[in-house]
Amino acid sequence: MIHVQQVVKQCSSLLTSASLKMRPLQAGRFQSSPCLLRCFSNCSTLSSSSSLHADTTERVRFSSPTISLLGRTYDVDLLTNVTPRLASKVGQCLHRRPGHPLFHVRRRIENYFSSTFVTRVGHPHFVVFDNLNPMVTVHENFDSLLVPADHPSRSLSDTYYINSMHLLRSHMTAHDEELIRSGFDAFLLIGDVYRRDEVNASHYPVFHQVDGVCLFTEKEARNLHTLLTKYCIFSEIS
Repeated sequence: MIHVQQVVKQCSSLLTSASLKMRPLQAGRFQSSPCLLRCFSNCSTLSSSSSLHADTTERVRFSSPTISLLGRTYDVDLLTNVTPRLASKVGQCLHRRPGHPLFHVRRRIENYFSSTFVTRVGHPHFVVFDNLNPMVTVHENFDSLLVPADHPSRSLSDTYYINSMHLLRSHMTAHDEELIRSGFDAFLLIGDVYRRDEVNASHYPVFHQVDGVCLFTEKEARNLHTLLTKYCIFSEIS
């Protein structure tokens, strides 16, 4: 796994990180493409404001039996730990606001992929999804990615649960299974993700992530060195 980090300074600090990994797909799933090359890049906006208190310590709960997020209503249950403060941040889509530092970082990543990886007829090889609904199911966020039932990331202290069936995605990877099953074999996912965390110089409950996925046949994936050389691109766009 390769990690790259850089700091963009414009009004407030912007922290980005990238990692690259290759892993085999689970036997029996997506058999036509047995190897999956994944590229990850996280973009977190930072704040030094002392007035911002961590949502992890906020005990305010919704007083009504339902929560409305982006026009959809969800029932509140015993697992609900999304707070009104956190809910107010859903749908801001900072990465889609022209002029915002996240918008510029996102554009640089998109431009690199669209100009470097093209089909034989000149079209971008990677399809970009930047407006996917941040509310996902427990299956999409964990089960589809083979996250063990006892993994710490599933805990109420790490993840924002809307209720026992739905949550605010903790990574863009939550959309991978749906898109792969829909027939996409190369795509970038860009969006806001949510994790319960303290607010300090390097953490915030809402940050942004780019998830890159490309499927390969077994023959294409045999030469690992060639693949890593071709797809280890973040140092070039940093």
